[in-house]
Amino acid sequence: MRFHHFTARVVVAHAEQSGHGQEQTSPRSPVNQFIAVILHCFLMTACGSVSSPPLINAELPLDSAHSDILALMRQAQDSSGSLAVTLYLQAAERFLTEAMFTDAGNALAEITDIDSQSTSQQLQYAILQAKLAMASENYADAEGWLTGTLAAGADNISAAVYYPLLGDVYRQQDQHAQAVRSYAEITASQIFAEDSEVFDHIWQSLQQASDTELQTLAGVAASYELRGWIELQRVLRDSDLSIRSQLDAITQWRRTWSRHSAAARLPQALTLLQAAGNAMPQHLVLILPVQQQSGTSISEGFFSAYYQTLETTSEVPRVTVIDSSAATEVSEMYNQAVAAGADMIIGPLSKALVNQLGQRDSLPVPTLALNYVDSEQQPPTNLYQFGLAPEDEMMQLAELAWQTGHRNVAVLTPDSQDYRRLGNEFSGHWQQRGGQIVSTANFADTTDYSDTIKRLLAIDSSEARAEKILELLPRNSIEFIPRRRQDIDCIFLIANPGQGRQIKPTLSFFFAEDVPVYAMPSIYDGEVNPLNDRDLDGIWFADSPWLLRHSAPLREQVSTNLRVINGPLLRLRALGLDSFRLYARLQLLSEGTISQLPGATGQLTMAEDRSIHRRLHVARFINGEAQEFPDLSANSN
Repeated sequence: MRFHHFTARVVVAHAEQSGHGQEQTSPRSPVNQFIAVILHCFLMTACGSVSSPPLINAELPLDSAHSDILALMRQAQDSSGSLAVTLYLQAAERFLTEAMFTDAGNALAEITDIDSQSTSQQLQYAILQAKLAMASENYADAEGWLTGTLAAGADNISAAVYYPLLGDVYRQQDQHAQAVRSYAEITASQIFAEDSEVFDHIWQSLQQASDTELQTLAGVAASYELRGWIELQRVLRDSDLSIRSQLDAITQWRRTWSRHSAAARLPQALTLLQAAGNAMPQHLVLILPVQQQSGTSISEGFFSAYYQTLETTSEVPRVTVIDSSAATEVSEMYNQAVAAGADMIIGPLSKALVNQLGQRDSLPVPTLALNYVDSEQQPPTNLYQFGLAPEDEMMQLAELAWQTGHRNVAVLTPDSQDYRRLGNEFSGHWQQRGGQIVSTANFADTTDYSDTIKRLLAIDSSEARAEKILELLPRNSIEFIPRRRQDIDCIFLIANPGQGRQIKPTLSFFFAEDVPVYAMPSIYDGEVNPLNDRDLDGIWFADSPWLLRHSAPLREQVSTNLRVINGPLLRLRALGLDSFRLYARLQLLSEGTISQLPGATGQLTMAEDRSIHRRLHVARFINGEAQEFPDLSANSN
């Protein structure tokens, strides 16, 4: 006799079935249910042995839905061939719907000859296995099921399930171009309802895909549908566009691609863009230290973006500037801005003044501070924080080094409190990641970094050992060659260009020419200077696209018309540019309508506390010029 290890409730469900698989209509009393359980246990004991593993190990409530699943399982057990496979597939799908993943896996495990079944059954099996893998967040296995031989026969009906699922798998693995390609296989179909998420998913994937991914995708795009999606992203990807210009670009795209699915049904993010355009602030107040170079640079960037927008539309806000150059207290300036009728305030820049805003419970109007509060408490309502946080730069550099395979790092920073703190933050993050800090050194402002590099590489220890040996042996008997420590995978460096041009050759002189160096953005001044920067060759760093892309139209225009600046002031000018681009999109970022915004300072995203963070572009010095490279750390989290 053969029994399966169902739980007590499942046994009751069995007891309520007639011999022909039809459920009896008369309900059982609790006493009768208990008797049925006892009788089942007695029968199992009498039979002596149990032969097969459980098909179901979850306790099921006695409702019609679960009874139906059990009926499918019993019917599958009593059947054979293609019919049994169909029934097991149906049961597995029902188990998945009920989030009973172990039972779904058990049902699929009963199918041992799927390779000999029909194409549609093979595809359904692959889809169910992929869903099961996704339930445990095993997306690589899910991709394997959906791209294997069993999933090769998707027809028009099954495609409606297959391609969105494959797109979801790619999206979960940050394979954005592949996700777009999968979703686009089905978006032209009429089977999707108006509330389908596929249109939104395809737009999110397009937004998150890199320029390189989109270029590759465009090169292989053969269908009208896929090419239309790529073109829609292309016309809106330009970070220089104002919201009004983007809306005009969408209108023109819809005329050109009138037969495209998105022409009739735009993704929700683009629909909400229209609402954001109608609700843009009409009066901005800038609180900036305009008598200082930092404030002047931010103001230059802000008004460069302002006048660029004015060239294409008259829909620009009125702007008032309040000078905070000598301010030590923020309340009077802030209240002045509110009294002037500001719809939004941008600034202040000083961390001390931003901290004062951060201590308030709430702010009366949306405020984009150009720095970050020090406190870890929840920021007040309406406070957004945006700045050139070195922590963002340091974290990205650490991830880049880690993804490149380095584990043992030497840290080299200037000898000051702020730089030591940043070096310590890097060390803490690196060790938390599982890496080792094998050496640290700090340097003063000097023209000779030999002693510092010797300490970093343990050359001084090697020389000290040699001196001890020379004290014991005749000097003419020993030829000494110093040796650096061999456990350094790479070097994390904080330095300006002048310091870097001395440090990198010194590293090479002391036998560390082959050790990769990862430097903070301060290593680059934003100028093309191959003659001087050859000494920086090989150094990796991450920086704002505004500094790396000299030929960008707005960068060329601003550089021609405004004063010549470099390095930190160029980055502040980019901060001003982005503050103008952000003012109309803060709500969209806050609500998640858009997940990121390409900016002059980097790819911008917003955290839950409304702080805005940047992902920089990766570059390396080659033949004295900074050349961009793919960011290996982009998908590491």
